[in-house]
Amino acid sequence: MIPALQQRHYDYVLGPNQDARLHAVAAGAVITGLFLEMDSDAPFVLTGRAVRHAYTSALTQTNLRGLKTKWTGPTRDYRHQGFILESLQMAYYGQFGNPKPIVPGILYPPRSVLILDLKNTGSAITDLSFYFRGFKLFPQGAVPAYTYPRKFASQTFAYPVPVSQLGVSEIRLNQIFTCKQDADFVLRAGQGITISSVGGRTLAEVAIRLKDHQKNPYSNDFVPFDILFGTGSFPAVVPVGPTPSFVTPFGTGPNQPGLFYPEIYVPMNHQLLYDLQRADGSGGSNVAENFTFNFIGGKVFQK
Repeated sequence: MIPALQQRHYDYVLGPNQDARLHAVAAGAVITGLFLEMDSDAPFVLTGRAVRHAYTSALTQTNLRGLKTKWTGPTRDYRHQGFILESLQMAYYGQFGNPKPIVPGILYPPRSVLILDLKNTGSAITDLSFYFRGFKLFPQGAVPAYTYPRKFASQTFAYPVPVSQLGVSEIRLNQIFTCKQDADFVLRAGQGITISSVGGRTLAEVAIRLKDHQKNPYSNDFVPFDILFGTGSFPAVVPVGPTPSFVTPFGTGPNQPGLFYPEIYVPMNHQLLYDLQRADGSGGSNVAENFTFNFIGGKVFQK
């Protein structure tokens, strides 16, 4: 990568908020010309992706099994010969800390456009969203980009972040995470909540938008916890095979948390901001919930 540029983690979302046609994708539908325009502030390097639809009370992603896509690079050049099933391209549709790697990364200049076409050969899909993960490239000093001191010691560390009584349909803006005063913290990964449905209560559609202390976001929209983070326990199932059968994801959890690349470096006494959104929809939640998620990384002690 060019040394004069600094990398900054970023996630682009292409969902119903970006194109209303993704709110309800009928069985047999073919949708072309879904446009994701890159921001004007910096080029973007695409290094991974995922796909997801809104949960119902069944807590499955089974309606994705017939979803086929193709999408373009920055010059509207398709990177597929034709439509390909998403289930053949990635494990768990890139969810649960398992985004589909794209190597080498694809560079999209500012205000360039990624075009996505889809064909739904299965059941109807509600609130379909695509996630294009990677990093922006800024000139040095253009945005806050703290990093390691010249000499330091490091210790593995995790910050639990408690959330109290998040309502069934609620948005909380500019929540504050503060790094302790004893050391810097480098955010490398995250562990999210357990997607659950117990006693008629559901905690499934929870999303987050991270921001730096100057309120510059790390995504263009809210990103669901089960896309951005890993999760220690996941009763929701995914389809496997042509029949298909349905399995609970394995190999996820603390051994495979959602990774931030590049890392996000937070000096001691500094803050990260985040917005939370909960919208459980047809999952049928009826109460506010308490939960905790983890920021995982390391303390950095200057020497």
